Amino acid sequence: MTAATDGETILIGRGSSSRGTGIPRRPKTSRSIRAAQIVSVIVILGAWQLADNRVFPNYLISSPSNVVQKLISLLSTATMWRNIGATAEELALGYLLGVVSGVIFGVGLAYWRVAGATFEPLITVINGIPKIALAPLLLIWFGLGLASKVAIASMTVFFVMFYNSYLGVRSMPNDLVEVVKLMGGGRSVVLRKVVLPQISTPLITGLRSAVPFAMIGVIVGEFIAADKGVGYFIRNSSENFDSASVFAGIVILVLMIIVGTGIISLFERWVMPWRTYQDE
Repeated sequence: MTAATDGETILIGRGSSSRGTGIPRRPKTSRSIRAAQIVSVIVILGAWQLADNRVFPNYLISSPSNVVQKLISLLSTATMWRNIGATAEELALGYLLGVVSGVIFGVGLAYWRVAGATFEPLITVINGIPKIALAPLLLIWFGLGLASKVAIASMTVFFVMFYNSYLGVRSMPNDLVEVVKLMGGGRSVVLRKVVLPQISTPLITGLRSAVPFAMIGVIVGEFIAADKGVGYFIRNSSENFDSASVFAGIVILVLMIIVGTGIISLFERWVMPWRTYQDE
């Protein structure tokens, strides 16, 4: 759209600048945001390096250079890889068990309203209990081995997936369900054609959020009682005031979470390609 003022044509429309030059303002691109993130990390690491043995003693915060050296040396040992393997196994099993059970209970209780009204308040009460308070009880029930860590991790993931799937189904438009029923669709058809597509977005969000929750459950179990795992390694390092090893263990945990969320992102691209396209 154009407008003439004093013989000069000024472009007016979407994307034009406030002065009417017709040149759209360039939004911040992903490259500029990524550059800002990198600069922020560099500044934080630089401040950390300078603070070591100047503001804080070395045994409290160590330094990025010492952490990198410690991380390289740890990853060159078979013992550390056994710890990583143990934590990864506990994480994967706890995550899968929590996801499956949370979705089944969430969809089931939301789909059958009487059962939902009966058990949803009880699940809410249990969810209100701090998970770290239940961890010792699960260790008593399942022992000090793999099963207890999987149980703690799956418990934390369960509530995330339960509420995402439960609220997703409960917020489903009733008119859409009635239309499918009028067309002769039974409960199984409504579940497959209406319910599951409707809750796909909250489910993917829950899957992504559940990865760090599963890691929290695993590490809590390894902190309390374990003879292997990254959490076990971090606990021993803290008892020896080895801050470089503690930070190196934390870095390993962060990398494992990044890998886990990356796998979920690939799954999201596969099952919801239209969402990925819209985000881009």
